[in-house]
Amino acid sequence: MRSIWKAMRNGWTAALSVLVILGFCALSIAVILQLRADRWAQATDAAMNLNRAVGQDIARTFSTLDLALLGVAERLHADQGAYREQILHTPVFERSATAQHLGAVMVLDSAGVVVSDTGPIQMRGTNLANREYYEVHRAGTVEGLHISRPFRGRTTGEWRLALSRRWDRQDGSFGGVVMASLKLDYIRGIFGSLDLGPGGRITLFREDGIVLLRSPQGEAMIDLDLSQGTAFRAIPTAAEGHYRSISGRDGVERFYVFKRIEGLPLILNLGTSIDAIEDGWRPRALVIGGTTLVLVGALLAALWRLRLELRRRRTAELLARRREADFRLLAENTGDMVSRIGPDGIRRYVSPAAYAILGRGPDQLLGTSALEGVHPEDLPALATEVARLRGRTAEAVTVTYRSWRADGAEIWLESTLKAVPGTVPGRLDGVVAVTRDITERKVLERQLATLARLDGLTGVANRRSFDEALGRAWAHCMQAGLPVSLILVDVDRFKAFNDHYGHQGGDGCLRVVAATVGATIRRAGDLVARYGGEEFVVLLPETDAEGAAAVAERLRMEVEALALPHAACGREDGVVTVSVGLATMRPASCRSARGPEALVEAADQALYQAKQAGRNRVMRAPQIDPLGPVAAL
Repeated sequence: MRSIWKAMRNGWTAALSVLVILGFCALSIAVILQLRADRWAQATDAAMNLNRAVGQDIARTFSTLDLALLGVAERLHADQGAYREQILHTPVFERSATAQHLGAVMVLDSAGVVVSDTGPIQMRGTNLANREYYEVHRAGTVEGLHISRPFRGRTTGEWRLALSRRWDRQDGSFGGVVMASLKLDYIRGIFGSLDLGPGGRITLFREDGIVLLRSPQGEAMIDLDLSQGTAFRAIPTAAEGHYRSISGRDGVERFYVFKRIEGLPLILNLGTSIDAIEDGWRPRALVIGGTTLVLVGALLAALWRLRLELRRRRTAELLARRREADFRLLAENTGDMVSRIGPDGIRRYVSPAAYAILGRGPDQLLGTSALEGVHPEDLPALATEVARLRGRTAEAVTVTYRSWRADGAEIWLESTLKAVPGTVPGRLDGVVAVTRDITERKVLERQLATLARLDGLTGVANRRSFDEALGRAWAHCMQAGLPVSLILVDVDRFKAFNDHYGHQGGDGCLRVVAATVGATIRRAGDLVARYGGEEFVVLLPETDAEGAAAVAERLRMEVEALALPHAACGREDGVVTVSVGLATMRPASCRSARGPEALVEAADQALYQAKQAGRNRVMRAPQIDPLGPVAAL
């Protein structure tokens, strides 16, 4: 019996030993796989974040230049193709972060001839119809911004890109191209600041596979067509992601992270050597595996297991501390203010950039509400976006709002908020906010909006502004029961003036007449606008026919008193004069939507009558029926 019991006991011991060995082997394999998974997850996150940061930098720069090109194109469209050097000297070009890398800015006409440029070498008169950016816009195959293939500059030989937009005439026909060249040194500078590791590389492609720049291989890869290359063809159609591929050029297998830059036909592709990633976990895996194989045959397996567990915990703690240190290093060395906000809305961490943005230090902001200092009018929109994060309908949101610096100055801020998952499923541990000052961008947006409402030649309101102002004045006077008067002013024999003195002289004449008419109008609610060509319009709300006639006669006399020479008017002592037509209506008596149209038509007929009667005079339209046709004067 004793031998049987001993045999059974030895069998159980052997079985337990086998189970311990299998357990330790299984545990060793699991730990090694977890190390590998952690290493890959860390490498993936680092590569994705680096790719996004570079992509956002490029997107901001190209979008700023595109905004400037769009403004020039709209000005050319509004001015019917009248080229002026000051169009190209826009604040967006001059204040752009890439100004030192910005090359020539040129305007091409419909035939591809340079009619205006800002480069050091005068390109005016050069025909660039054979350039790619002209051909695609001429053919209409590209809508919006086009980014060209890289090309070398004519003088320095530097690699450049051409960012271009089509501009159209007012009849919708092709007017030409406005183009800005950007030196590739700008992108090379961004790439050169990156630590890609052994065997790593980063490439900026066009969507058709043309290489704009690759680092570290440099100029040898510029302008190559890799649309059939292994790495490029492996890129999925998603906005961003990752994949593995073996390079057809150097045979190295890499882990690629790609991102399609939002709003641009560009793809940023960052490749990390598989060996470099794998080398980060293999040494530790060998240590753990070897230790496990030694311990599986020993009676102290449990003690060794505890030791390995403690070692794993220490490694995890060191990794957590390292990640925390990396986070603080990034947060404290960026120009954006990084904040950690708890579930209660209280700031738990604020980066030193708070000094530059808010004028207040982190110690002044810690423990305060994240909504403190937000403009009351912007609180509802901000609360809506925060509710989306709490409701898990969005993982990240971007909001713009107003706030105040410590010195009382109002500023515009843009914050990107990202939810931090909590330990309890379905609950959040707070929000990470990245905030930047966009006050200068808002000022530029307002300046562009103002320029869009003014006539580029004379500086007075344009036709669009006049149409909107007439609609508002009509509605106001209809409600108040007051009259509205309209004055149309036309420069007499302007075509002859233009033919005699040239277009520059004609433009100068229009500027002087516009300034004189504007100086005659004194009330805040009145408006002077360029109606078209040499015609101007004056809107006088709450003004009857007698008052309007007095204003019309005064401005006619003021223009004549300028004594601007007009040798082509048919008289020896000829000076520039204007013919004036005016009309008055009471909107309250008009029941038709064509009331404003009838008012303009009546003033136009009065102007025609003034021309027929000999010019340099004021004619008043008779009382008209806004429901019927405008009667001839």
